[in-house]
Amino acid sequence: MAGANRSSAHWSRSATAVGILVLAAHVVAATDLPLGASLPDLDRLTPDAAVAYGLKHNPQIAAGIAGVASSLATYRSLGVPAPITVGASRVQGSSSAPTLTGDTADTIVDLSGTLDTSGQRRYQAAGANATYKVTRYQFLETVVGLEQQIRDAYWSLAAAQAQTKIADVSLKEAQRVYDITVSQEKAGASPRGDVIRSSIDVANAKQTLMAAQSAEKSSLITLNNLLARPPQEAARLTVDLSDESESAPHVDLPSVGDLNKEASANRPLLKASEEQVHVATYGVRQAESSRFPDFSVSYQRSVEQQLDAWTFSVNLPLFDFGGINQSVKAAKESRKQAEAQLVQAQQQVAQQVAQALTDLKAAVDAASSFKAEILDPSVTLLGIAKLGYQQGATGILPVIDAESTIRNARVGYISNLLAIYKAQDEMQAALGKSSLPMPKGMK
Repeated sequence: MAGANRSSAHWSRSATAVGILVLAAHVVAATDLPLGASLPDLDRLTPDAAVAYGLKHNPQIAAGIAGVASSLATYRSLGVPAPITVGASRVQGSSSAPTLTGDTADTIVDLSGTLDTSGQRRYQAAGANATYKVTRYQFLETVVGLEQQIRDAYWSLAAAQAQTKIADVSLKEAQRVYDITVSQEKAGASPRGDVIRSSIDVANAKQTLMAAQSAEKSSLITLNNLLARPPQEAARLTVDLSDESESAPHVDLPSVGDLNKEASANRPLLKASEEQVHVATYGVRQAESSRFPDFSVSYQRSVEQQLDAWTFSVNLPLFDFGGINQSVKAAKESRKQAEAQLVQAQQQVAQQVAQALTDLKAAVDAASSFKAEILDPSVTLLGIAKLGYQQGATGILPVIDAESTIRNARVGYISNLLAIYKAQDEMQAALGKSSLPMPKGMK
């Protein structure tokens, strides 16, 4: 039975070690991108490719893997039996202080060790194992959070690029209208006021374009920072949110109860908090076990006389003057703190799920109504204004106003689409989901 237990313990430690190696392999290698590849080598960058690249190169991942490996090594150092010390000494005695054999000179070999009869080392090792799990789940929470940041930055850049494209098109349209107005004024068919109004529209379009270009550069720097790339390095995305026909993505909205169950089963933050309670519990047991004795064995052998001596000793705390009681009390209070933090984490996750669901519903409804009630009518209005102007039924002002209206509508619809994508990312993070599969044995 003892042999089976030792075998089981060895297998547990081996499986744990394999687990962390598999975790690192999944995070570092679960991507089609070759190590050291740069994004410009890709034809077009998808959100998943950006996440895969970021999780391979972002220094947060390397730091997290190192932290988990360190915690695992600490556990493994405590998960083995206490060391047996070996010593050899040349003893010179006297009639009042003889050696082991009674001679005045001898060479003695010593073997000594302590049996963990109190359980302190055992509970310390169990606590270290739980601490390793805490570190592991905290790392997985970091992965989930980093993925959300990368996806948010990706969609922010896509929206910024779309707004730049729309601003550029709007400037060209405003410039075209201005040129037509100037030509008509020279021909006496357009008043001076129309020219001034058109020139103001051109100036506004230029300001909008400059602001959009600045926002695009900022978004690119943010994404590149998360991907651990040079700040100004270009990134070509697969999405184009400037397309007016772009419809809102289809979103399934399950009940908040189902979402909370999924978050409870998958969210690394909750698992880390649960393991932190286990750490505190083992801390209480370790403190309590310090009241019990440890059994020590020492063996000595005379090399010259071939004689043996065994020493058995028990170390029992007899007068600690309340120190142990205070240690136990401190450990119990730490456990209460961990339990309260677990409840806090549960409330936090529930709040994040509810908020993500609210944000997602609001974003979907807003995008749907915005397209039907603002963007599509704005397109129709511009067509009517251009037709009336071409037929001479109206002046240039209705066209300028219609172009300003559709410009604002296009930018507003992009903002609505961005809100949907970010709300989806928010929901994925709240549920603890990641595009990378969690390694077997790490759930």
